[in-house]
Amino acid sequence: MPTRTFYNLPEDKREKLMDAIRSELSRTPVDEISINKIIHAAEIPRGSFYQYFENKGDMLRYLLSEYRILLFDHAHDSLQNNGGDLFLTLIDIFDFTYSFVMKDHVFFKNIFSDIRIDVGFYERAAEESIFHGFTESVAPYVNKALLNICGEADFANMCDMLLLITGEAFASTFFDTSLHNNMRNKYVAKLEILKRGFKRDSKRDLKCVFGTAKK
Repeated sequence: MPTRTFYNLPEDKREKLMDAIRSELSRTPVDEISINKIIHAAEIPRGSFYQYFENKGDMLRYLLSEYRILLFDHAHDSLQNNGGDLFLTLIDIFDFTYSFVMKDHVFFKNIFSDIRIDVGFYERAAEESIFHGFTESVAPYVNKALLNICGEADFANMCDMLLLITGEAFASTFFDTSLHNNMRNKYVAKLEILKRGFKRDSKRDLKCVFGTAKK
């Protein structure tokens, strides 16, 4: 994450630097960005960039953390509006992400230029995943009484599986927005298949009790 020097910058200078970074990422993928162009646009001395960020990866993690906060806040609101239904909320955040990406598709495509639709998307370094901390963040808001799970380990493993297919769907949306409708339909279909395995069924209900979601 950024250094203390970055956070000590006056707000206007810090925002000017971030505007320069966003502008460069709207032009080219992460691995091709020009630090020289960023510092020129931000009007900071040569070499100052590395006083604020350790490297490009550090800069990327900060950008992802900004989006992660918005995503998690939206997930909390969605869960409360949907009675703690995790499956409805996952579809909601997929739609939220698509709308968010469409505001500047090239920018997001370039940020996630190194994502591939495979297991590596979710198993990358924890701090670089947009879903890092998602399970812990939403857990108090999920109505676990709706789920056919027994224990926190079940819940965590279920979320791992759900986030894996969510990551695949997100990646496709980032790369080609024309695939959105097709990917959304596939994503919803996959969730329905998993839901049939996780939703409570009185004929095969697990004998365990969970607390209710936060109000």
